[in-house]
Amino acid sequence: MVDKEIVQESRTAHLGAEAAVKAVKAGDKDVDIAAQIIADYADEMRDGWSADEEKKLMRRVDWRLIPVLFVCATLSGLDKTAISAAAIYNIKGDLNLSGSQYSWIGSAPFFGGLAFMGPSAYCLQRLPSVAYFSFNVLCWGILEMCMAACTSFGGLFVCRFLLGGFEALLIPAVTLVVSMWYRPEEQPKRNSIILNVIAPILNGFVAWVCGYHKGTFATWKIIFLLLGAITIVWAGVVYLSLPNNPLDAKWLTQREKYIIIQRKASDNTGVEAKGIKKEQIREAFLDIKTWLIWFAIMALQVPNGGLTTFNTLIISGLGFDPLETSLLAMPPGAMSTISGIVLSFLAATTRRYRTAMVAGSILLPLLGAVLCYALPRGNLAGQLVGLYILYTYWAPYVTLVSVYQANIAGHTKKTVLYAWFFVAWAIGNIIGPQTFREDQAPAYTGGTVAMIVCYIVAIAMILSYGVICHRENRKRKREASGGGVGVGAQDWLDLTDRENRGFRYTT
Repeated sequence: MVDKEIVQESRTAHLGAEAAVKAVKAGDKDVDIAAQIIADYADEMRDGWSADEEKKLMRRVDWRLIPVLFVCATLSGLDKTAISAAAIYNIKGDLNLSGSQYSWIGSAPFFGGLAFMGPSAYCLQRLPSVAYFSFNVLCWGILEMCMAACTSFGGLFVCRFLLGGFEALLIPAVTLVVSMWYRPEEQPKRNSIILNVIAPILNGFVAWVCGYHKGTFATWKIIFLLLGAITIVWAGVVYLSLPNNPLDAKWLTQREKYIIIQRKASDNTGVEAKGIKKEQIREAFLDIKTWLIWFAIMALQVPNGGLTTFNTLIISGLGFDPLETSLLAMPPGAMSTISGIVLSFLAATTRRYRTAMVAGSILLPLLGAVLCYALPRGNLAGQLVGLYILYTYWAPYVTLVSVYQANIAGHTKKTVLYAWFFVAWAIGNIIGPQTFREDQAPAYTGGTVAMIVCYIVAIAMILSYGVICHRENRKRKREASGGGVGVGAQDWLDLTDRENRGFRYTT
Protein backbone atom coordinates (compact mmCIF):
# COMPACT_ATOMS: atom_id res chain seq x y z
CA MET A 1 0.00 0.00 0.00
CA VAL A 2 1.48 3.37 -0.95
CA ASP A 3 1.73 6.25 1.52
CA LYS A 4 -1.06 8.20 -0.16
CA GLU A 5 -3.47 5.30 0.31
CA ILE A 6 -2.47 4.93 3.97
CA VAL A 7 -3.19 8.61 4.58
CA GLN A 8 -6.59 8.33 2.92
CA GLU A 9 -7.38 5.18 4.91
CA SER A 10 -6.45 6.87 8.19
CA ARG A 11 -8.57 9.89 7.29
CA THR A 12 -11.54 7.65 6.48
CA ALA A 13 -11.02 5.74 9.71
CA HIS A 14 -10.96 8.99 11.67
CA LEU A 15 -14.25 10.14 10.11
CA GLY A 16 -15.85 6.80 10.93
CA ALA A 17 -14.45 6.94 14.47
CA GLU A 18 -15.99 10.36 15.10
CA ALA A 19 -19.41 9.09 14.02
CA ALA A 20 -19.04 5.98 16.18
CA VAL A 21 -18.01 7.99 19.25
CA LYS A 22 -20.99 10.31 18.86
CA ALA A 23 -23.39 7.37 18.45
CA VAL A 24 -22.07 5.50 21.49
CA LYS A 25 -22.08 8.62 23.68
CA ALA A 26 -25.64 9.32 22.60
CA GLY A 27 -26.66 5.86 23.82
CA ASP A 28 -27.64 4.61 20.35
CA LYS A 29 -28.45 0.88 20.69
CA ASP A 30 -28.67 0.25 16.95
CA VAL A 31 -25.02 0.83 16.11
CA ASP A 32 -22.71 -1.93 14.91
CA ILE A 33 -20.91 -3.74 17.76
CA ALA A 34 -17.61 -2.38 16.42
CA ALA A 35 -18.68 1.15 17.37
CA GLN A 36 -17.85 0.55 21.03
CA ILE A 37 -14.24 -0.46 20.47
CA ILE A 38 -13.81 2.45 18.06
CA ALA A 39 -15.16 4.83 20.69
CA ASP A 40 -12.81 3.34 23.30
CA TYR A 41 -9.64 3.49 21.20
CA ALA A 42 -10.20 6.38 18.76
CA ASP A 43 -7.83 8.77 20.56
CA GLU A 44 -5.12 6.17 21.01
CA MET A 45 -5.15 5.22 17.31
CA ARG A 46 -5.18 8.69 15.75
CA ASP A 47 -1.73 8.12 14.24
CA GLY A 48 -3.00 5.08 12.28
CA TRP A 49 -0.91 2.00 11.44
CA SER A 50 1.68 0.96 8.91
CA ALA A 51 1.08 -1.06 5.76
CA ASP A 52 3.53 -3.71 6.97
CA GLU A 53 1.68 -4.09 10.27
CA GLU A 54 -1.61 -4.51 8.43
CA LYS A 55 -0.18 -7.04 6.00
CA LYS A 56 1.23 -9.23 8.77
CA LEU A 57 -2.02 -9.03 10.72
CA MET A 58 -4.20 -10.09 7.78
CA ARG A 59 -1.83 -12.93 6.94
CA ARG A 60 -2.35 -14.23 10.47
CA VAL A 61 -6.12 -13.83 10.12
CA ASP A 62 -6.02 -15.82 6.87
CA TRP A 63 -4.21 -18.73 8.50
CA ARG A 64 -6.69 -18.73 11.38
CA LEU A 65 -9.93 -18.57 9.38
CA ILE A 66 -9.48 -19.80 5.82
CA PRO A 67 -8.32 -23.41 6.48
CA VAL A 68 -11.20 -24.05 8.90
CA LEU A 69 -13.84 -22.67 6.52
CA PHE A 70 -12.18 -24.44 3.56
CA VAL A 71 -12.51 -27.84 5.21
CA CYS A 72 -16.13 -27.09 6.23
CA ALA A 73 -17.08 -26.29 2.64
CA THR A 74 -15.20 -29.33 1.34
CA LEU A 75 -16.92 -31.68 3.79
CA SER A 76 -20.31 -30.18 2.91
CA GLY A 77 -19.64 -30.86 -0.76
CA LEU A 78 -18.44 -34.38 -0.03
CA ASP A 79 -21.46 -35.17 2.15
CA LYS A 80 -23.83 -34.15 -0.62
CA THR A 81 -21.93 -35.61 -3.58
CA ALA A 82 -21.24 -38.95 -1.87
CA ILE A 83 -24.56 -40.13 -3.31
CA SER A 84 -23.02 -40.06 -6.81
CA ALA A 85 -20.16 -42.28 -5.61
CA ALA A 86 -22.66 -44.61 -3.97
CA ALA A 87 -24.58 -44.78 -7.25
CA ILE A 88 -21.76 -46.57 -9.06
CA TYR A 89 -21.57 -49.13 -6.22
CA ASN A 90 -25.18 -50.25 -6.58
CA ILE A 91 -27.00 -48.21 -3.93
CA LYS A 92 -29.85 -47.96 -6.43
CA GLY A 93 -30.11 -51.72 -6.64
CA ASP A 94 -29.65 -52.39 -2.92
CA LEU A 95 -32.38 -49.91 -1.97
CA ASN A 96 -34.56 -50.68 -5.03
CA LEU A 97 -34.50 -47.05 -6.22
CA SER A 98 -36.21 -46.25 -9.50
CA GLY A 99 -34.82 -43.54 -11.80
CA SER A 100 -37.25 -40.90 -10.58
CA GLN A 101 -36.62 -41.84 -6.94
CA TYR A 102 -32.89 -41.32 -7.45
CA SER A 103 -33.63 -37.86 -8.87
CA TRP A 104 -35.64 -37.02 -5.75
CA ILE A 105 -32.80 -38.31 -3.57
CA GLY A 106 -30.58 -35.82 -5.43
CA SER A 107 -32.99 -32.97 -4.71
CA ALA A 108 -33.73 -33.95 -1.08
CA PRO A 109 -30.93 -31.92 0.63
CA PHE A 110 -32.12 -28.75 -1.02
CA PHE A 111 -35.70 -29.27 0.13
CA GLY A 112 -34.21 -29.60 3.60
CA GLY A 113 -32.26 -26.41 3.06
CA LEU A 114 -35.42 -24.52 2.15
CA ALA A 115 -37.23 -25.83 5.23
CA PHE A 116 -34.39 -25.02 7.65
CA MET A 117 -33.06 -21.78 6.18
CA GLY A 118 -35.51 -19.43 7.89
CA PRO A 119 -34.96 -20.81 11.41
CA SER A 120 -31.22 -21.07 10.76
CA ALA A 121 -30.95 -17.45 9.64
CA TYR A 122 -32.86 -16.35 12.77
CA CYS A 123 -30.58 -18.42 15.03
CA LEU A 124 -27.47 -17.08 13.25
CA GLN A 125 -28.66 -13.55 14.01
CA ARG A 126 -29.63 -14.20 17.64
CA LEU A 127 -27.27 -16.93 18.95
CA PRO A 128 -23.48 -17.19 19.25
CA SER A 129 -22.73 -17.90 15.61
CA VAL A 130 -19.79 -20.30 16.03
CA ALA A 131 -21.52 -22.52 18.61
CA TYR A 132 -24.59 -22.76 16.39
CA PHE A 133 -22.56 -23.38 13.23
CA SER A 134 -20.42 -26.12 14.83
CA PHE A 135 -23.60 -27.84 16.07
CA ASN A 136 -24.82 -27.89 12.48
CA VAL A 137 -21.54 -29.41 11.28
CA LEU A 138 -21.88 -32.12 13.95
CA CYS A 139 -25.35 -32.93 12.63
CA TRP A 140 -24.02 -33.25 9.05
CA GLY A 141 -21.66 -35.96 10.17
CA ILE A 142 -24.25 -37.87 12.19
CA LEU A 143 -26.73 -37.87 9.31
CA GLU A 144 -24.06 -38.91 6.81
CA MET A 145 -23.32 -41.98 8.93
CA CYS A 146 -27.04 -42.69 9.29
CA MET A 147 -27.28 -43.09 5.50
CA ALA A 148 -25.26 -46.29 5.78
CA ALA A 149 -28.14 -47.80 7.77
CA CYS A 150 -30.83 -46.92 5.20
CA THR A 151 -32.71 -49.78 3.56
CA SER A 152 -35.33 -47.93 1.50
CA PHE A 153 -36.05 -44.79 -0.49
CA GLY A 154 -37.97 -43.25 2.42
CA GLY A 155 -35.16 -43.60 4.93
CA LEU A 156 -32.52 -42.28 2.54
CA PHE A 157 -34.73 -39.35 1.52
CA VAL A 158 -35.27 -38.34 5.16
CA CYS A 159 -31.55 -38.51 5.94
CA ARG A 160 -30.66 -36.47 2.86
CA PHE A 161 -33.46 -33.98 3.65
CA LEU A 162 -32.14 -33.42 7.19
CA LEU A 163 -28.55 -33.33 5.94
CA GLY A 164 -29.43 -30.47 3.62
CA GLY A 165 -31.32 -28.73 6.41
CA PHE A 166 -28.29 -28.60 8.68
CA GLU A 167 -25.95 -27.75 5.81
CA ALA A 168 -28.18 -24.83 4.82
CA LEU A 169 -26.22 -22.56 7.13
CA LEU A 170 -22.87 -23.10 5.40
CA ILE A 171 -22.93 -20.60 2.53
CA PRO A 172 -24.72 -17.81 4.50
CA ALA A 173 -22.31 -18.31 7.42
CA VAL A 174 -19.20 -18.32 5.24
CA THR A 175 -20.44 -15.28 3.32
CA LEU A 176 -21.12 -13.44 6.57
CA VAL A 177 -17.70 -14.28 8.03
CA VAL A 178 -15.80 -13.20 4.90
CA SER A 179 -17.75 -9.93 4.61
CA MET A 180 -17.12 -9.32 8.34
CA TRP A 181 -13.33 -9.65 8.18
CA TYR A 182 -12.30 -8.62 4.66
CA ARG A 183 -12.65 -5.69 2.30
CA PRO A 184 -14.52 -6.06 -1.02
CA GLU A 185 -11.31 -6.31 -3.06
CA GLU A 186 -10.04 -9.05 -0.73
CA GLN A 187 -13.20 -11.15 -0.71
CA PRO A 188 -13.07 -12.85 -4.15
CA LYS A 189 -9.76 -14.61 -3.44
CA ARG A 190 -10.96 -15.88 -0.07
CA ASN A 191 -14.30 -17.00 -1.50
CA SER A 192 -12.61 -18.95 -4.29
CA ILE A 193 -10.47 -20.83 -1.77
CA ILE A 194 -13.18 -21.44 0.84
CA LEU A 195 -16.07 -22.24 -1.51
CA ASN A 196 -13.90 -24.67 -3.43
CA VAL A 197 -15.08 -27.53 -5.61
CA ILE A 198 -12.44 -30.11 -4.81
CA ALA A 199 -15.21 -32.34 -3.42
CA PRO A 200 -15.63 -34.13 -6.80
CA ILE A 201 -11.88 -34.83 -6.82
CA LEU A 202 -11.92 -36.24 -3.30
CA ASN A 203 -15.25 -37.95 -3.93
CA GLY A 204 -13.78 -39.72 -6.95
CA PHE A 205 -10.67 -40.65 -4.98
CA VAL A 206 -12.68 -42.01 -2.02
CA ALA A 207 -14.91 -43.98 -4.41
CA TRP A 208 -11.85 -45.36 -6.21
CA VAL A 209 -10.12 -46.44 -2.96
CA CYS A 210 -13.30 -47.95 -1.49
CA GLY A 211 -13.86 -49.76 -4.78
CA TYR A 212 -11.06 -52.16 -3.90
CA HIS A 213 -13.07 -53.41 -0.91
CA LYS A 214 -14.09 -57.02 -1.65
CA GLY A 215 -15.97 -57.97 1.54
CA THR A 216 -19.70 -58.57 1.95
CA PHE A 217 -20.26 -55.15 3.58
CA ALA A 218 -21.59 -52.81 0.88
CA THR A 219 -18.97 -50.40 -0.52
CA TRP A 220 -21.40 -47.47 -0.59
CA LYS A 221 -21.95 -47.86 3.16
CA ILE A 222 -18.22 -47.56 3.81
CA ILE A 223 -18.20 -44.26 1.89
CA PHE A 224 -20.97 -42.78 4.05
CA LEU A 225 -19.46 -43.98 7.34
CA LEU A 226 -15.99 -42.66 6.50
CA LEU A 227 -17.13 -39.18 5.48
CA GLY A 228 -19.53 -38.91 8.40
CA ALA A 229 -16.85 -39.77 10.96
CA ILE A 230 -14.46 -37.16 9.56
CA THR A 231 -17.19 -34.49 9.64
CA ILE A 232 -18.05 -35.23 13.30
CA VAL A 233 -14.41 -34.73 14.31
CA TRP A 234 -14.22 -31.48 12.35
CA ALA A 235 -17.23 -30.05 14.20
CA GLY A 236 -15.07 -29.90 17.33
CA VAL A 237 -12.31 -28.09 15.41
CA VAL A 238 -14.83 -25.48 14.21
CA TYR A 239 -16.09 -24.85 17.73
CA LEU A 240 -12.60 -24.42 19.18
CA SER A 241 -11.07 -22.43 16.30
CA LEU A 242 -13.50 -19.87 14.91
CA PRO A 243 -14.34 -16.57 16.69
CA ASN A 244 -17.88 -15.17 16.44
CA ASN A 245 -16.51 -11.87 15.09
CA PRO A 246 -13.23 -9.88 15.17
CA LEU A 247 -14.00 -8.52 18.63
CA ASP A 248 -14.43 -12.06 19.97
CA ALA A 249 -11.03 -13.28 18.70
CA LYS A 250 -8.94 -13.99 21.79
CA TRP A 251 -5.79 -14.25 19.68
CA LEU A 252 -6.03 -10.58 18.68
CA THR A 253 -4.87 -7.63 20.77
CA GLN A 254 -7.16 -4.63 21.22
CA ARG A 255 -5.01 -2.69 18.77
CA GLU A 256 -5.30 -5.45 16.17
CA LYS A 257 -9.07 -5.58 16.60
CA TYR A 258 -9.23 -1.85 16.04
CA ILE A 259 -7.15 -2.10 12.86
CA ILE A 260 -9.32 -4.89 11.43
CA ILE A 261 -12.47 -2.92 12.16
CA GLN A 262 -11.23 0.40 10.85
CA ARG A 263 -9.56 -0.94 7.72
CA LYS A 264 -13.04 -1.96 6.57
CA ALA A 265 -14.46 1.53 7.13
CA SER A 266 -14.24 2.44 3.45
CA ASP A 267 -16.63 -0.34 2.35
CA ASN A 268 -19.40 0.78 4.73
CA THR A 269 -20.66 -2.78 5.30
CA GLY A 270 -20.04 -2.96 9.06
CA VAL A 271 -19.23 -6.00 11.22
CA GLU A 272 -22.18 -7.16 13.30
CA ALA A 273 -25.30 -5.92 15.09
CA LYS A 274 -27.56 -8.39 16.90
CA GLY A 275 -30.84 -6.48 16.81
CA ILE A 276 -33.34 -7.34 14.06
CA LYS A 277 -34.44 -4.30 12.03
CA LYS A 278 -37.68 -4.76 10.13
CA GLU A 279 -37.03 -1.76 7.92
CA GLN A 280 -33.85 -3.41 6.62
CA ILE A 281 -35.79 -6.58 5.78
CA ARG A 282 -38.39 -4.52 3.90
CA GLU A 283 -35.69 -2.69 1.98
CA ALA A 284 -33.98 -5.96 1.05
CA PHE A 285 -37.03 -7.39 -0.70
CA LEU A 286 -38.08 -4.15 -2.41
CA ASP A 287 -34.69 -3.73 -4.08
CA ILE A 288 -34.63 -4.84 -7.73
CA LYS A 289 -30.95 -5.74 -7.35
CA THR A 290 -31.95 -8.46 -4.88
CA TRP A 291 -34.09 -10.19 -7.48
CA LEU A 292 -31.55 -9.93 -10.28
CA ILE A 293 -28.95 -11.68 -8.11
CA TRP A 294 -31.56 -14.16 -6.88
CA PHE A 295 -32.52 -15.34 -10.36
CA ALA A 296 -28.87 -15.36 -11.49
CA ILE A 297 -27.93 -17.67 -8.61
CA MET A 298 -30.87 -19.97 -9.28
CA ALA A 299 -29.97 -20.19 -12.98
CA LEU A 300 -26.33 -21.02 -12.19
CA GLN A 301 -27.31 -23.72 -9.70
CA VAL A 302 -29.63 -25.72 -11.96
CA PRO A 303 -26.57 -27.22 -13.72
CA ASN A 304 -24.89 -27.80 -10.34
CA GLY A 305 -27.85 -29.80 -9.03
CA GLY A 306 -27.96 -32.00 -12.10
CA LEU A 307 -24.23 -32.59 -12.44
CA THR A 308 -23.68 -33.24 -8.73
CA THR A 309 -26.21 -36.06 -8.74
CA PHE A 310 -25.73 -37.51 -12.22
CA ASN A 311 -22.09 -36.89 -13.18
CA THR A 312 -20.99 -40.47 -12.44
CA LEU A 313 -24.00 -41.90 -14.26
CA ILE A 314 -23.25 -39.69 -17.27
CA ILE A 315 -19.64 -40.93 -17.34
CA SER A 316 -20.53 -44.58 -16.76
CA GLY A 317 -23.12 -44.22 -19.53
CA LEU A 318 -20.24 -43.64 -21.93
CA GLY A 319 -19.16 -47.25 -21.28
CA PHE A 320 -16.74 -47.07 -18.34
CA ASP A 321 -16.65 -49.49 -15.38
CA PRO A 322 -16.99 -48.30 -11.71
CA LEU A 323 -13.24 -47.88 -11.07
CA GLU A 324 -12.72 -46.03 -14.36
CA THR A 325 -15.78 -43.88 -13.66
CA SER A 326 -14.40 -42.97 -10.21
CA LEU A 327 -11.15 -41.74 -11.73
CA LEU A 328 -12.80 -39.91 -14.63
CA ALA A 329 -15.11 -38.13 -12.16
CA MET A 330 -12.12 -36.40 -10.54
CA PRO A 331 -11.05 -33.88 -13.26
CA PRO A 332 -14.36 -31.91 -13.10
CA GLY A 333 -13.50 -30.88 -9.55
CA ALA A 334 -10.13 -29.61 -10.72
CA MET A 335 -11.79 -27.66 -13.55
CA SER A 336 -14.21 -26.02 -11.11
CA THR A 337 -11.58 -25.18 -8.52
CA ILE A 338 -8.95 -23.84 -10.93
CA SER A 339 -11.44 -21.76 -12.92
CA GLY A 340 -12.91 -20.36 -9.70
CA ILE A 341 -9.51 -19.32 -8.36
CA VAL A 342 -8.39 -17.76 -11.67
CA LEU A 343 -11.57 -15.73 -12.14
CA SER A 344 -11.71 -14.67 -8.49
CA PHE A 345 -8.10 -13.45 -8.54
CA LEU A 346 -8.83 -11.47 -11.71
CA ALA A 347 -12.00 -10.03 -10.17
CA ALA A 348 -10.04 -8.96 -7.08
CA THR A 349 -8.04 -6.54 -9.23
CA THR A 350 -11.01 -4.23 -9.76
CA ARG A 351 -14.41 -3.26 -8.37
CA ARG A 352 -15.57 -1.66 -11.61
CA TYR A 353 -15.79 -4.55 -14.08
CA ARG A 354 -16.52 -7.53 -11.85
CA THR A 355 -20.06 -8.19 -13.15
CA ALA A 356 -18.81 -8.05 -16.76
CA MET A 357 -16.13 -10.61 -15.87
CA VAL A 358 -18.70 -12.89 -14.25
CA ALA A 359 -21.08 -12.66 -17.21
CA GLY A 360 -18.27 -13.27 -19.70
CA SER A 361 -17.02 -16.32 -17.80
CA ILE A 362 -20.42 -18.02 -18.19
CA LEU A 363 -19.71 -18.37 -21.92
CA LEU A 364 -17.24 -21.18 -21.13
CA PRO A 365 -19.69 -23.59 -19.41
CA LEU A 366 -22.24 -22.58 -22.05
CA LEU A 367 -19.78 -23.87 -24.66
CA GLY A 368 -19.41 -27.12 -22.70
CA ALA A 369 -23.18 -27.62 -22.65
CA VAL A 370 -23.43 -26.98 -26.39
CA LEU A 371 -20.66 -29.53 -27.07
CA CYS A 372 -22.42 -32.19 -24.97
CA TYR A 373 -25.66 -31.47 -26.81
CA ALA A 374 -24.26 -31.32 -30.36
CA LEU A 375 -21.58 -34.03 -30.40
CA PRO A 376 -22.57 -37.67 -31.04
CA ARG A 377 -22.44 -40.01 -28.03
CA GLY A 378 -19.86 -42.12 -29.83
CA ASN A 379 -17.37 -39.26 -29.65
CA LEU A 380 -16.09 -40.17 -26.17
CA ALA A 381 -13.25 -37.65 -26.14
CA GLY A 382 -15.54 -34.82 -27.25
CA GLN A 383 -18.23 -35.73 -24.73
CA LEU A 384 -15.72 -35.83 -21.87
CA VAL A 385 -14.17 -32.51 -22.92
CA GLY A 386 -17.63 -30.91 -23.06
CA LEU A 387 -18.50 -32.35 -19.63
CA TYR A 388 -15.26 -31.12 -18.08
CA ILE A 389 -15.67 -27.62 -19.57
CA LEU A 390 -19.19 -27.57 -18.11
CA TYR A 391 -17.67 -27.64 -14.64
CA THR A 392 -16.24 -24.15 -15.04
CA TYR A 393 -19.76 -22.97 -14.09
CA TRP A 394 -18.53 -22.71 -10.50
CA ALA A 395 -16.23 -19.77 -11.33
CA PRO A 396 -19.02 -17.28 -12.14
CA TYR A 397 -21.02 -18.40 -9.10
CA VAL A 398 -18.25 -18.06 -6.54
CA THR A 399 -17.20 -14.69 -7.99
CA LEU A 400 -20.80 -13.51 -7.96
CA VAL A 401 -20.82 -14.19 -4.21
CA SER A 402 -18.06 -11.59 -3.80
CA VAL A 403 -20.15 -9.06 -5.72
CA TYR A 404 -23.16 -9.19 -3.43
CA GLN A 405 -20.92 -9.49 -0.35
CA ALA A 406 -19.43 -6.13 -1.25
CA ASN A 407 -22.78 -4.55 -2.18
CA ILE A 408 -24.94 -5.24 0.88
CA ALA A 409 -24.71 -3.20 4.08
CA GLY A 410 -26.72 -3.33 7.30
CA HIS A 411 -26.36 -6.46 9.43
CA THR A 412 -30.01 -7.52 9.35
CA LYS A 413 -30.14 -6.92 5.60
CA LYS A 414 -26.97 -8.97 5.07
CA THR A 415 -28.20 -11.89 7.18
CA VAL A 416 -31.62 -11.95 5.51
CA LEU A 417 -30.28 -11.68 1.97
CA TYR A 418 -27.52 -14.24 2.45
CA ALA A 419 -30.25 -16.61 3.60
CA TRP A 420 -32.55 -15.58 0.75
CA PHE A 421 -29.83 -16.15 -1.81
CA PHE A 422 -29.37 -19.61 -0.33
CA VAL A 423 -33.05 -20.21 -1.15
CA ALA A 424 -32.25 -19.42 -4.80
CA TRP A 425 -29.27 -21.77 -4.57
CA ALA A 426 -31.47 -24.53 -3.13
CA ILE A 427 -34.27 -24.11 -5.69
CA GLY A 428 -31.76 -24.30 -8.54
CA ASN A 429 -30.29 -27.48 -7.08
CA ILE A 430 -33.78 -28.97 -6.64
CA ILE A 431 -34.69 -28.26 -10.26
CA GLY A 432 -31.37 -29.57 -11.63
CA PRO A 433 -31.79 -33.32 -10.94
CA GLN A 434 -35.38 -33.20 -12.19
CA THR A 435 -34.21 -32.13 -15.66
CA PHE A 436 -32.22 -35.38 -15.96
CA ARG A 437 -34.89 -37.97 -16.85
CA GLU A 438 -34.24 -41.72 -16.74
CA ASP A 439 -35.91 -42.29 -20.08
CA GLN A 440 -33.34 -39.95 -21.69
CA ALA A 441 -30.29 -41.79 -20.31
CA PRO A 442 -27.44 -41.84 -21.11
CA ALA A 443 -27.62 -38.65 -23.20
CA TYR A 444 -29.90 -36.75 -20.76
CA THR A 445 -30.88 -34.27 -23.47
CA GLY A 446 -33.40 -32.44 -21.26
CA GLY A 447 -30.74 -31.71 -18.65
CA THR A 448 -28.32 -30.38 -21.27
CA VAL A 449 -30.93 -28.07 -22.81
CA ALA A 450 -31.89 -26.80 -19.34
CA MET A 451 -28.26 -25.88 -18.68
CA ILE A 452 -27.99 -23.92 -21.93
CA VAL A 453 -31.14 -21.92 -21.14
CA CYS A 454 -30.03 -21.23 -17.56
CA TYR A 455 -26.63 -19.91 -18.60
CA ILE A 456 -28.24 -17.43 -21.00
CA VAL A 457 -30.64 -16.24 -18.27
CA ALA A 458 -27.75 -15.82 -15.80
CA ILE A 459 -25.78 -13.67 -18.23
CA ALA A 460 -28.77 -11.34 -18.72
CA MET A 461 -29.44 -11.01 -14.98
CA ILE A 462 -25.82 -10.29 -14.03
CA LEU A 463 -25.29 -7.67 -16.74
CA SER A 464 -28.51 -5.91 -15.73
CA TYR A 465 -27.37 -5.88 -12.11
CA GLY A 466 -24.03 -4.33 -13.07
CA VAL A 467 -25.72 -1.58 -15.10
CA ILE A 468 -28.02 -0.63 -12.20
CA CYS A 469 -25.11 -0.49 -9.72
CA HIS A 470 -23.06 1.63 -12.13
CA ARG A 471 -25.87 4.14 -12.56
CA GLU A 472 -26.38 4.37 -8.79
CA ASN A 473 -22.68 5.05 -8.25
CA ARG A 474 -22.76 7.88 -10.77
CA LYS A 475 -25.77 9.38 -9.01
CA ARG A 476 -24.05 9.24 -5.62
CA LYS A 477 -20.88 10.72 -7.02
CA ARG A 478 -22.87 13.72 -8.22
CA GLU A 479 -24.45 14.02 -4.77
CA ALA A 480 -21.03 13.94 -3.09
CA SER A 481 -19.67 16.63 -5.39
CA GLY A 482 -22.60 18.77 -4.35
CA GLY A 483 -21.75 18.48 -0.66
CA GLY A 484 -23.31 15.09 0.17
CA VAL A 485 -22.01 12.37 2.48
CA GLY A 486 -18.51 11.07 1.68
CA VAL A 487 -17.34 7.48 1.63
CA GLY A 488 -16.67 6.01 5.07
CA ALA A 489 -18.13 8.81 7.16
CA GLN A 490 -21.17 6.85 8.34
CA ASP A 491 -19.68 3.40 8.87
CA TRP A 492 -20.47 1.42 12.07
CA LEU A 493 -23.91 3.05 12.33
CA ASP A 494 -25.46 -0.14 10.88
CA LEU A 495 -26.93 1.67 7.89
CA THR A 496 -27.89 -0.21 4.74
CA ASP A 497 -26.28 0.42 1.37
CA ARG A 498 -29.38 2.41 0.35
CA GLU A 499 -29.46 4.51 3.54
CA ASN A 500 -25.75 5.36 3.49
CA ARG A 501 -25.29 7.68 0.52
CA GLY A 502 -21.51 7.41 0.91
CA PHE A 503 -21.72 3.71 -0.04
CA ARG A 504 -20.25 2.74 -3.42
CA TYR A 505 -21.32 -0.44 -5.24
CA THR A 506 -19.01 -2.97 -6.87
CA THR A 507 -19.93 -3.08 -10.55
